Amino acid sequence: MAMYLSRPAEYALRAMSYMARLDPEKRIRTRDLSKAVDVPAAFLSKIMRRLTDQGILDAKKGHHGGYVLARPPAEVRFIDILRAVEFEPSVDHCLFGLGNCDAQNPCPLHREWSILKGHIEQWAKSHTLAESPKELQSSRQKRQSLRSAKLPA
Repeated sequence: MAMYLSRPAEYALRAMSYMARLDPEKRIRTRDLSKAVDVPAAFLSKIMRRLTDQGILDAKKGHHGGYVLARPPAEVRFIDILRAVEFEPSVDHCLFGLGNCDAQNPCPLHREWSILKGHIEQWAKSHTLAESPKELQSSRQKRQSLRSAKLPA
């Protein structure tokens, strides 16, 4: 069974988890964040606007501009981030590709998918950015170190 997040949801969680580890007084520009989390800058810019519109980020234009969290990481739930980018784990998404299925017209995995969706939703409602991993290593740095570890000596 494949589990998925929409690309905006994945990128938003990646960016926000990174930002939660930064100095709360220091703004980060989209292009710098884009490089750190390996997300296309134009796409990330749209996500950042949505997060700002929802009061999760504070944005400032111009010299010394960029983004900071509008609230402490402990007050930003993962569900808030997901909803800001309009992602809701969907029970109606059929894992068999049969269109929409529901309790009256279930696919063979509908019950299990519904249970999993409930767990994901509960997790996202009860966990915050303060609980994201402590290490501050960019996605790109992590991939590069994994690649170099796999290279023969």
